[in-house]
Amino acid sequence: MAAAEGLQRISPRDGHGAHKDRLSRAQLRFLAVLGLPAFGVAFAYTVVGTYLPVLLADLSGPAVTGILIGGEGVVALIVPILVGGWSDSTSTGIGRRLPFVLAGAVLMVLALLGMPLGAGSLLWIAISLAVFFLGYFGYYTPYYALFPDLVPGAVRGRSQGIQGGFRSAGLLLALVGGGFLLSLWRPLPFVIGALAVVAVTVALCFGLRARVGSERGTDQPSSGSGLRVDLGLLRSHRAIRYWIAADALWEGAVDALKTFVVLYFTRGLGMSLRSTATSLALVGLAALVAAPVAGKLADRFGARRIMQAAVWAFALGLIPTLVTTNTLFLAAIVPVAFAAVVLMTLPYTLLMRLLPDREAHGAGASMFGLGKGVGVLIGPMLAGLAITFSDRVPVGAFRATAGYAGVFGVAMVLLLASIPLLRRIEPAQR
Repeated sequence: MAAAEGLQRISPRDGHGAHKDRLSRAQLRFLAVLGLPAFGVAFAYTVVGTYLPVLLADLSGPAVTGILIGGEGVVALIVPILVGGWSDSTSTGIGRRLPFVLAGAVLMVLALLGMPLGAGSLLWIAISLAVFFLGYFGYYTPYYALFPDLVPGAVRGRSQGIQGGFRSAGLLLALVGGGFLLSLWRPLPFVIGALAVVAVTVALCFGLRARVGSERGTDQPSSGSGLRVDLGLLRSHRAIRYWIAADALWEGAVDALKTFVVLYFTRGLGMSLRSTATSLALVGLAALVAAPVAGKLADRFGARRIMQAAVWAFALGLIPTLVTTNTLFLAAIVPVAFAAVVLMTLPYTLLMRLLPDREAHGAGASMFGLGKGVGVLIGPMLAGLAITFSDRVPVGAFRATAGYAGVFGVAMVLLLASIPLLRRIEPAQR
């Protein structure tokens, strides 16, 4: 409570000038409490997105795997809109957002425990995936709405940097530990993911109970108004339309890579699961540094400017994967991963600055889910199709990796396509 009140004393500054205010220990503790859930959810989400395809590979081809994982996008187009508006008007003893967070956590835990039990059934895994994604977006939409609820504009970049640091730590542990755990016992990474979701959710509820327990909902209608509010934002704010289109392309690129990167290393390059996990540790280490750095740079120079540099570095850094299978190029993972994490840390910071003052934050957070939903829908499916067709290309890295190099081509195209949209976001806002 004291930390949250301390944050409110910082003068909001949504411009792009240098920001010199230092955060006190109490304020940092509050932002840490608010960012902590990203750790557990990122661990679970990364296990599902990165290592579930290994289980699916025994039951289906790349195209079917891409469609199943890409089914997340369908859920993301529906659930955030319903939950975002609903959480704006809910009034409970634990606030507006936390009831939805708790419900989402329950669904994720049940799905994580169920996935490995149905490893021999494509239908069972598909059902478990659907439940997991329902829980994931039911959790994350109100969770993201807590940031504009509780964090002033002057430190929103740093709030996302801290949250991104926790998310990167979960990503690192899942990428590195997931492969080792999977090699020991296939259900193990999913069980640990479920425990992580439980732990961080309990910590969030206890950490924020004094701050959010007395909140009351708005006077807007409940979930039925979510779609109307979202459509109103889209119609009246051109910058938000540009943002959603660009975010969909960023998410599509990242999810295409996330879905097939382990199979690229194991089936394309012939590496073991343990060697792959060790290599991917470089991604997690770069992410741990990149996320907090991105937040500080965004508060100082503006999120859009930093994201422009990151998207170019990310896209161009993928070129080696299209022309060679020499594992020496793995050294390039570090700068590419750094740029990727910067690009994925700052979109919500940029969106918060585009939303109108006093707008319903739950409905605003659903815009984040909408962009992600479109991206997750197109990225894995395009990547799965690219692998299928690239396998028929009888030359170079495409032939040597059984077509898995095509994933990087898809990601590069999506990233480059986002650059003109990103350039237009700020002028549209003004």
